[in-house]
Amino acid sequence: MTAPVLEVKGLSKSFGGVKAIRDLSFQVHPHDILGLIGPNGSGKSTTVNTLAGVHAASAGEIVLDGAHVQTLPEYERVALGLARTFQTARLFPEFTVREQIALGAQVTRRSHPLSSVFAFGRRSAEDEAVAAHVEELLDMTGLRPVAETKTGAISSAQQRFLMIAMALAARPKVVLLDEPAAGLVAHERKELGRLIREIRDSGVAVLVIEHHMGLIMEICTRIVVLNFGAKIAEGAPEEIRNDKAVIDAYLGEAA
Repeated sequence: MTAPVLEVKGLSKSFGGVKAIRDLSFQVHPHDILGLIGPNGSGKSTTVNTLAGVHAASAGEIVLDGAHVQTLPEYERVALGLARTFQTARLFPEFTVREQIALGAQVTRRSHPLSSVFAFGRRSAEDEAVAAHVEELLDMTGLRPVAETKTGAISSAQQRFLMIAMALAARPKVVLLDEPAAGLVAHERKELGRLIREIRDSGVAVLVIEHHMGLIMEICTRIVVLNFGAKIAEGAPEEIRNDKAVIDAYLGEAA
């Protein structure tokens, strides 16, 4: 088996006396779509925010492509290859869709963002590469028809796909998708499933946190189940579907 691109070892996070994550360990391998599920309050959002650097870990290690990142700020984790989406859209409504995606690519720049301003109209090779990547993402996410539309004027479903495009603009090794199907109807969830598989096939590992069990069971190669901040099961979708502890804690409740 190939080395994991993301490895979580004994991760814990406490808020005062409340243990939101308890000694959590799992791996995300290249070409994985790993699902993270659990009842409300199980620690899913805290896990994502701790992996991304919003919260500082109380204990444990987060290893991204061989580098320990648990003490790094959020922007450095993004630069090293760990991107994420959010449950609610974080967009500039006056930007066009194309401009918003391009903004997500700024972390990949090696030259100063203002360098192109002083190039007297000449686009650098880096500018050209960013522009080409934005065009690829418009096609991948199905957003080309609204590329010149202000982000505040597109549908909520298109805003969800736009957040994914922004995360991918940073050229991550792993992308964390936080409730990407929230508010989507059936045909939009189907398109989301196609997009997530395409992301995986492009070489980007995916960690998806989601309540919609149909989507999780359909697209994930493996699933980690949390309850009260601790991992209670891990395995292939069929194993998780038939795990008694999972049924008792979550799937039975959902049924």
